[in-house]
Amino acid sequence: MTLEDTANASVRNAMDQGRQAADKASQVLQDGYDAAQQYARDKGLELDLRELVRKEPWFAIAAAFAVGYVVAQIVRRVS
Repeated sequence: MTLEDTANASVRNAMDQGRQAADKASQVLQDGYDAAQQYARDKGLELDLRELVRKEPWFAIAAAFAVGYVVAQIVRRVS
């Protein structure tokens, strides 16, 4: 096996691990989103995210940052 083959194999392996971590993070986010929507429905809250973003854009940005941070921590611990 040449050095180029070894490098290519390493890159493919790293890309596969990245895809797997992204898939896991995506599933965690989807599960969390579904749970939050179910909780809101159970409590009788009507949650319209589009309207919330229009009314409170800074809150939406802060929430997106917080979610991104949590996902990054989860991905870091999983991989």
